[in-house]
Amino acid sequence: MIRLIWPGLAARRSSLTGSFLALALGVALCAAAGAALVAALDPPGDRPLWYATPDVVIAGPDRAGGRGEPGNAVLPPGERGHVPPGIPARLAALDGAGRMIVDMAAYARLDGATEAHPWSAAALHPGVFLAGGPPRTDGQVVLPAPTARRPGDPVTVATADGPRRFVVSGVLATPAPQALYVADATAARLARGRIAAVALFTPSADADALAARARVALADRPELRVLTGESRRSAHPDPDAGLLLVAITLLGESAAVACLVSAFVVAGAFTFTVAQRRREFGLLRAAGATLRQIRRLVLGEALGVGVLAGLAGCALGAAIAEPFARRLAAAGLAPPGFTVRITPWPMAAAFTLGVVVAVVGAWRAAHRAAAVRPVEALREAAVERPAMTWVRWLAGLACLAGIVPIIPLMRTPEGAAYLLVVVLLLIFAGAALAPAVVPFLVRTLTVAGRGPVRVLARESALAAVRRTAATAVPVLATVGLAGASLAGTATLSAAQALGARDHVTASAVVIPAGAAALPDPAAATAERVPGVTAAVRIKQTFAYDRDDRMIRQHAAWYVDGAAAARVLRLPVTAGSAAGLTGDTVAVSQSLAEAHGWRVGTKAALWLGDGALVLPRVVATFRDRLGLPAVLLPWTTLHEHSSVPLPDAVYLALAPGAERAVEDAVRPLGGTLTSTGKHLSTVDAEFDTLSRLALLAIVGMAVVYTAISIVNVQLMAAGERARELAMLRLAGATPRQVLLIVAHEATLVGVAGGLLAGGVTAATLTAVTAALSPLVSAVPIVVPWAPLLATSAGCVLVALLTSLACAVPAARRTISRPG
Repeated sequence: MIRLIWPGLAARRSSLTGSFLALALGVALCAAAGAALVAALDPPGDRPLWYATPDVVIAGPDRAGGRGEPGNAVLPPGERGHVPPGIPARLAALDGAGRMIVDMAAYARLDGATEAHPWSAAALHPGVFLAGGPPRTDGQVVLPAPTARRPGDPVTVATADGPRRFVVSGVLATPAPQALYVADATAARLARGRIAAVALFTPSADADALAARARVALADRPELRVLTGESRRSAHPDPDAGLLLVAITLLGESAAVACLVSAFVVAGAFTFTVAQRRREFGLLRAAGATLRQIRRLVLGEALGVGVLAGLAGCALGAAIAEPFARRLAAAGLAPPGFTVRITPWPMAAAFTLGVVVAVVGAWRAAHRAAAVRPVEALREAAVERPAMTWVRWLAGLACLAGIVPIIPLMRTPEGAAYLLVVVLLLIFAGAALAPAVVPFLVRTLTVAGRGPVRVLARESALAAVRRTAATAVPVLATVGLAGASLAGTATLSAAQALGARDHVTASAVVIPAGAAALPDPAAATAERVPGVTAAVRIKQTFAYDRDDRMIRQHAAWYVDGAAAARVLRLPVTAGSAAGLTGDTVAVSQSLAEAHGWRVGTKAALWLGDGALVLPRVVATFRDRLGLPAVLLPWTTLHEHSSVPLPDAVYLALAPGAERAVEDAVRPLGGTLTSTGKHLSTVDAEFDTLSRLALLAIVGMAVVYTAISIVNVQLMAAGERARELAMLRLAGATPRQVLLIVAHEATLVGVAGGLLAGGVTAATLTAVTAALSPLVSAVPIVVPWAPLLATSAGCVLVALLTSLACAVPAARRTISRPG
């Protein structure tokens, strides 16, 4: 049987070309994505950059709920866990501990630096002065190189308390991340006493022994991390963590779609070729081949294609990995300067994945081939066997049923990810049911068709249901993925924006005028302006809870609770948001019901710094789009955030007070904007990022569509040539034959587009069902331009490919028997 596989592959190389290309492209994308994921999860360079010289570093938590627990528990970008104030004294008493440096990190922005650290923290990494010296007074600062400023120059630094003037005392060249260095007492005041980490040096050079003693001393604080060696790097937060998370998400989704579509193409190709080779398999069965041998033959061919495609894909993946990473960074989907390095295991994983996808894709076809009986070698007719089987019906209906439990999940912060799952399930359902639906669409599209060309095209499409469905399904997959994903995401975003507008009643909003964050005093400054009746600070973050299985992430806002009702319309169901002060919290109704929380009870939550808090519930409110699941008092922010600054200040003000507010907040780095403009800007930033990610996935799907359509036409070329020859014998001219082929290809492409329209409509129905309980109305948004362009492109690919395969047969000279 093995000797039949390689000759079989060589004999059917044209029909297997599409499967090879699809798999090779999928493996290449997975290999490049894997290399990029390695770079994102484990950046190159083993040495810690900030905590480079200490032997042991004690840092706060980097996750909510404890290490090793499942769920989305990573702290928000820009946040870090902190070390409690009493820990340094406890560590100083450790046996073998020598010098100790207490590092603090305060928000301070100047040029590329965003933090201020005590001057003593400069000893945590190498550094050399290019000019000047250390800060000796409260008003001096050391700047990192490169900078055009020199010692003695005055600078204005944006701090949490507003702009503050310093004098440059020195310029330091260091490989550590850019930061400002101020006097230790100044850093403590700017950081409000919050400790970022404690660094220990040991004279004995036995870091492991010191770390072991530190772990024993901190046994009652399991959330604190004792770090040595390369792990010291994680004590300093990555400023590009947010973009890295975007890159990781996009890469994971792209690799998943590539695998699914590759399996899709392979399954379609082998199903089609098995249907064409029933006579061959019947002859093998008549010659004594067993069921197992027939299955091994088909799976062996798939394995051969998988191995060859895996090797080619790995080579291509290694070549495109670096340009792929640069393109991600250029599009704003990865940090600037994002690079990859080729390592063995992503390539091995991609190769293995390609082989597995090939075998899995051909598995059902192999079992269908084994089901061919020997007698079918004698009675095989030109009429196709029914394309719809009970397996197809079951698979299609199962995919449709699988959507139902996912619909409520689209209400969560991860709604966009669940939307993609719904789209893929609908596409798989449409592909499984295509042989039953496409003939109906063909008849409907040609109900008014007249003339021999239209009639023959329709009958050809109806007679060859497998070929028709196999051509329509790639169009369904691409147009459906583009239309449903883009329309679903746009509808989700529009509903979120509408929900925000429903609940934000502020007259205007103060936002940062530049790159620096809005200082904390901006609200008090605005509130002192005549005509301003309320100035409420808002900061968006995340809070975390634990259910029976995992840690869950929820959107959260820090707000000025007593005045929140003046700028927000809160659908309170119990209690009052006016009591949101001190150690309290307001939660959504669904979150309260999940834990049995009521007004007056204690809630258990982890905040953005990974700290567990037990605030008292003072209010519950209905779940609504545009509102978070958790509202926290503003006073809590200073204890649990590395950047205790508002994202915006919502104002309730009288008409005519706008100019005075603008003049008041401008010296603090703020500017005034309308509420509608502010919300639209936030929505536009989210939409741009989501659209770029989706377009990357859709662009990949378009390539797969072209490969799949070409593959189907190549496999059908043999039997199609006989059909076209019969038409020529019946008197059709070459032009008429090509018109029939063109009409059929267009008809099938349009049928695939209509199926994709059904997928888009079903997706929007699911989104509407998910969001209706949370918003006053769900605005349906359909991006017609990209949807129609994608549809036209797919129909054009089907048309050109069909004509290219039909031209030789149509122009062949036909001699009639005389």
